[in-house]
Amino acid sequence: MTELDKLDVKQMRLLLLLLEKQSISRVAESLNVSQQAVSIQLKSLRAIFNNQLFVRHGRGIAPTPKALSLGKMLEGVLNVLEGAVLTDDFDPKEVERTIVISSTDYAQQVVTTALFCHFRKIAPNIKLIIKDLEIETLTESLTKGTVDFAITIPEFLDPNIPYKRLYNESYQLVTSARSALSERINIQELNNLNHLIVSPARANLRGSSSEWFKKYQVERNIVASIPSFKIMSEYVYQSDVVAFIPKRMLPDPKLKEIELPDYPPGFNVVLAWHQKTANDPFYKWVVEQIAVICSKLD
Repeated sequence: MTELDKLDVKQMRLLLLLLEKQSISRVAESLNVSQQAVSIQLKSLRAIFNNQLFVRHGRGIAPTPKALSLGKMLEGVLNVLEGAVLTDDFDPKEVERTIVISSTDYAQQVVTTALFCHFRKIAPNIKLIIKDLEIETLTESLTKGTVDFAITIPEFLDPNIPYKRLYNESYQLVTSARSALSERINIQELNNLNHLIVSPARANLRGSSSEWFKKYQVERNIVASIPSFKIMSEYVYQSDVVAFIPKRMLPDPKLKEIELPDYPPGFNVVLAWHQKTANDPFYKWVVEQIAVICSKLD
């Protein structure tokens, strides 16, 4: 028997708790056991992994690089084990899982905030980690399991990644709330305005929907390209520019909405995951919950 054979699920959970709380006393309190009991289990973990794992730091403890590495691996192992014993009729209130979602700042404002509030009501033991979308490494992250789901657009996904369409988003033209620009303009007037665009994938001054602008003979004077919608509001409010923003991010007190006879085509928002998790009851349940949240956004 090797040292690793002595490792059990309770010890895995204990290690994750120590990483979260970084205090033996707080872990003991959360488990309703003595500090001595936690110390004994930590001693066993140190022997199993042949590493100190945690060192004293102020009034608490600090993880070693080995402990941090183990934490990421063991969290994934526990999720797999819990999924293996989960039945289709599981009780969400009893599930203790951590979900990692990668999403654009737009989706963080519109979708994941609502999802977090939803989970707090129906599945309070589920924890969420929300990460900024990293397009270049998204497929790798889904494959490795460091990301469970991605909320994005189909164009950012590898063809082999399964996804579910959540809804279609449309655009609204906006300018600063302090602007004297009329609340209704014709499309050709866009030629006379300064434009700001959001380009999360590749920084450039070209923008999207080029065919739509070409159709109406509009050549935008794009004066700035920024990486996220989160900072757009302040850029527009403090300047003389106009911008197209997803409608679900409105209203915004810093922005004035400008009506046009027609608008550039919108985009589909999708939820993506890796094929290996497609039949997992828990993952299927999460997909259903996110779909329910998004159905209320229409």
